[in-house]
Amino acid sequence: MTIIKEHQINKNSFLECEILIIGSGMSGQVLASKLSNKKIIMIESGKIKYDKNNQLLNEITEVGITSRKNNQSRIRQLGGSANLWANQLMTLDENEISERDWVNKNFSWPFNYHEIIKYYKESINLIYNNNFKDINYFDQDLEKNRNSFLENEILKEKVVNFNNHFWPAKVEKFNHNSKFAKKIINSNNLKFLENFTATEFQINDESQTIENIKVQSTNRTCTIKAQIYVLSCGAIENARILLNNEKNSKIFKNQNIGKYFMDHPRICLGILKSKQKISLSNLLGIKYKNYDFRKSVSLSKIYQRKKKILSAYAFLDPKYKNDDEIMFENFLYELKKLIKFKGLPKINYKNIKIKELFEQIYLKLSPQISNSNLNNFIRTFFEKKNYYLSFDEMYVNYQAEQFPNFNSKIYLSDKKDQYNQQKAIIDWQLNEIDYKTHNEFSLVLKDKFKSNTFLEFNEYEKKIITDANHHSGTTRMSLDREDGVVDKNCKFHDIKNLFISGNSVFRSSGCVNPGLTNSAMSIRLGQHLQRILK
Repeated sequence: MTIIKEHQINKNSFLECEILIIGSGMSGQVLASKLSNKKIIMIESGKIKYDKNNQLLNEITEVGITSRKNNQSRIRQLGGSANLWANQLMTLDENEISERDWVNKNFSWPFNYHEIIKYYKESINLIYNNNFKDINYFDQDLEKNRNSFLENEILKEKVVNFNNHFWPAKVEKFNHNSKFAKKIINSNNLKFLENFTATEFQINDESQTIENIKVQSTNRTCTIKAQIYVLSCGAIENARILLNNEKNSKIFKNQNIGKYFMDHPRICLGILKSKQKISLSNLLGIKYKNYDFRKSVSLSKIYQRKKKILSAYAFLDPKYKNDDEIMFENFLYELKKLIKFKGLPKINYKNIKIKELFEQIYLKLSPQISNSNLNNFIRTFFEKKNYYLSFDEMYVNYQAEQFPNFNSKIYLSDKKDQYNQQKAIIDWQLNEIDYKTHNEFSLVLKDKFKSNTFLEFNEYEKKIITDANHHSGTTRMSLDREDGVVDKNCKFHDIKNLFISGNSVFRSSGCVNPGLTNSAMSIRLGQHLQRILK
């Protein structure tokens, strides 16, 4: 890979390649890895390393349900928003990509489930092989022997199931420190343009193809001509680029661009209180040297069909006493000061409770900042006979699938960015079935535990819906242009050489985190492009 910086390109340069990939996030890099024998140019609107100035291009306006305040959901740099991703790995259930007549008859993806399972396996082997090589990732009964009274009580009725969640010991951010990204960087067939933003697509209306694309930086404009063009910028930016190009050519006109914007609604439903001592179990998380594993609570497919609701799951997260949580937050703050060389830590050791501190290090630290060797050591200590954790209450933190809603959308603002491109407005909207799903989830917990000997559920009266930064659906797959933006091979319906990669092509979101599905779909697209470029 030749890294080409802004000052290294002459003004009005003309570049050629076989494949132009717009965006350097996970999807773009995985795609490039499957096309390493082709001449590729990859452009990134940010820089190799994080630059605050580039993030101004992410400015949006929100008019619907608003996202969390002071939360960064997108990054422009090598690796894109994967720099923010904790690498939680989950697979869509067959139920989530197939037709569900109790929800919507036009709900399924345009290929069968066995096909995506194949790409899930390939994705895990491509990116995380060393982490999961000793386990069967798809075994729903994995770690069943670790079930505690918590799991046993919850499973007493058939209404409830468990979902599996995995994290690699080392988080893959696809940035300049990533082995995976470095392998892409070392490819002789790939040129990387740093700090260039795709703006104008030149269309040949007669052949229905893109002839070239104008890309711009602060002080340079150049033109890139390719055989194949791939948008891989995320669900918000993919839609924004297409919408901005509608004014240049009617071929981009499609009523579905920007529509069906989805995220995963998150809600804390209440508190689950245990009258029995709690020990470490699958529901709280089992952490090894190579990977972390955890189960969540979900509703059975039979129950979903019966109640005509969507898929959802909930984590049980420990609730410590207020003083213990403050102690832990203060400890982390001082530790971060030391790590960032911003001063010596000021820790009041008299206030440190060793047991509660180590529990929270194990149970609460995110994968991005935790240490797998330390976690593995703490786990072996927790698993000693008669070791019980110091809390008896757990938050029920819910995440759900969102119904694909045409009125939930991205459209253009009158405000423009530095390249004269209109900025995005996000109107995130939920449907009646979205609210029904979380109400049914709460009802199941209330009914299940109202007479339980060991567990009691206290539902929150006021439930606040937040986002998960899992944007998808704005250029969704479909069999025809009346129902979506790309075909089953992720080709833009009306343009022969434009493809779209990433979450934006998802037809439904399921309730699972989208990273692994994104990667699987990128591999699938890469293999398709190999076939058509032979």
